[in-house]
Amino acid sequence: MPRVFIETFGCQMNKLDSELILGRLLSLGYEEARSPDDADVILFNTCSVRKHAEERVFSRAGALKRRKERDHYLLIGVIGCMAQKDAVEVASRLPHVDLVCGTRMLHRLPELIEEARSRSPVLAVATPEDFRLSRSGSFRRNHFQAFVAAMRGCDNFCSYCIVPYVRGREISRPTDEIADEVKTLVDDGCVEITLLGQNIDSYGKRLSPRADLAHLLARLDRIDGLRRIRFVTSHPLDFSDRMISAIADLPSVCENVHLPPQSGSDRILKLMKRGYTSAYYRDLAAKLRDAVPDVTIAADFIVGFPTESDDDFRQSCSLLQDVGFQNSFIFKYSPRPGTAAADMPDDVPPEEKARRNNLLLDIQRRISLTQKTALIDSTQEVLVEGPSKRDRSKLTGRTRTNHIVAFEGPQALEGTFVGVRITSCTPLTLFGELASSS
Repeated sequence: MPRVFIETFGCQMNKLDSELILGRLLSLGYEEARSPDDADVILFNTCSVRKHAEERVFSRAGALKRRKERDHYLLIGVIGCMAQKDAVEVASRLPHVDLVCGTRMLHRLPELIEEARSRSPVLAVATPEDFRLSRSGSFRRNHFQAFVAAMRGCDNFCSYCIVPYVRGREISRPTDEIADEVKTLVDDGCVEITLLGQNIDSYGKRLSPRADLAHLLARLDRIDGLRRIRFVTSHPLDFSDRMISAIADLPSVCENVHLPPQSGSDRILKLMKRGYTSAYYRDLAAKLRDAVPDVTIAADFIVGFPTESDDDFRQSCSLLQDVGFQNSFIFKYSPRPGTAAADMPDDVPPEEKARRNNLLLDIQRRISLTQKTALIDSTQEVLVEGPSKRDRSKLTGRTRTNHIVAFEGPQALEGTFVGVRITSCTPLTLFGELASSS
């Protein structure tokens, strides 16, 4: 049978999509290739959030042109967000690619691969309303963790963001359907799930009967054997008091929130069409910390948005310092054709974007080091994820609050919960020694 290799770019939803696609293909008799060199089918699951990610795909797929000329049985596909947005450009710039498949046609990928074998190229970018990409069999990268899609798409249309155009409007899965999937995963050994949605806190607004994310979390919290629930990504406007109560009251819901502010400047937030002010964000973070004192908050910031002044940037620095984020994902603004911001002048020079990016990173490193230093001599519950990528002699895992912890221990602990006494740290990682296991 054909051997398939999937290279994934971008967010957790793309990683989940690749896992579901691979699981479906394996259930049909495909084999997973160890590398592109061993594959008969090579799929690039793409991201369009930034131009750099798109150019990497053009480079990776372009490098296969000579191999395609030698091996006519090789099938190359570009799938996902970039395929949805730029199908014609992909087919034009990469004429040796056999299949271009958008986000809402991924459920038809096996038949589209077969169609591409008989007639190439195949472009599949329709957006059916009944789109479903379901889990097939028990395949996943490890037995104890899983991503679960609670919803797809986004209705917010922030001025810089391409997601609503490539992922479509919000579609929530029924609560019972999600609960059944999670129960099946737990029965198969899963102890931690991460609910995914481009705007996870607006889950359920078109469901009948109505539901919300707090309701879904309460439902999943009742599943025996499920130790941890995470969810990403949250929008500040949709983060309700019910959500704060869910984090405070439900034992399995982890005390960690990804709540991107994007900017600390009210003027820039208005241009971004985020719908809130920096004062609103500060109040929300304070309310969350009042109810859940141990909560950690992760942020996204964009620097160099059109017309961002030195004063606008200083306000972002101030917000980062005042809230004290656990970590921040900081991006230099990249215009996305088709978004409202693409019509604005990209007037912050690249070198200034880089300077601001580095300044925010420096502030975040200092905050992260202070927070992690405070945990030295404490004992943290860690779900062991496996060997450290940087030091294979150590194991690594995460606390409930999403701190990364590295420590020495036997490989057999993978997938178990252990107590680790913290002995030292860097801004990114806690280091410790094994205290107990369960």
